[in-house]
Amino acid sequence: MTLVLILLIVGAIIFFTLRNTGAAPSLIGGNIPVSNVISHWSHFFHSFNMSSVDFYGKLEEILKSHNMPNSTISRTTHKEAGMLSASREYLRIKHGDIVFDICAAPFGTDFFISWWLYESAGAMRTVFKNTRFGNYLQARAANRTFYQVDEEDMFRSCVHECILESIEKVSEGKGFRALTTEEKAFKMGGL
Repeated sequence: MTLVLILLIVGAIIFFTLRNTGAAPSLIGGNIPVSNVISHWSHFFHSFNMSSVDFYGKLEEILKSHNMPNSTISRTTHKEAGMLSASREYLRIKHGDIVFDICAAPFGTDFFISWWLYESAGAMRTVFKNTRFGNYLQARAANRTFYQVDEEDMFRSCVHECILESIEKVSEGKGFRALTTEEKAFKMGGL
């Protein structure tokens, strides 16, 4: 009986870890709860076009050169609208529960880059959501040390700088105007 219970718990953890959850209101076309969004940045590049795959490849190369500890890089998809709509590929950089999903996409003769920074719920918090244990895990996750907050800030700043460096590299020699300081800046805070 105990083995069956353990297998059920492990199965639930794997199920909730592998699927994108979104019980809270979702981003338009996405499946990340809006309440989890920490920050967002985007820029529209007029009369500049390239392949998303090429941009992601350059960005991955730059990210890997930084050897960020406890970070993973992968590809993921988000729906454009509802369940039956097309999916868009995003580049995902994850550090603990902090996640960057980066979109790079042609838009007619132009190009668009955005990132969404959010906190994932984590498998255990998702499985035990709305229970006493889940509330305990949520409260514990909210209490971070100065070092944990600094580490998240380092991760966030490093990824953003890598994105800006990638933009510079892919636009070199193509007559593209460099981003201004204001265009490079991002603001903290949810939507």
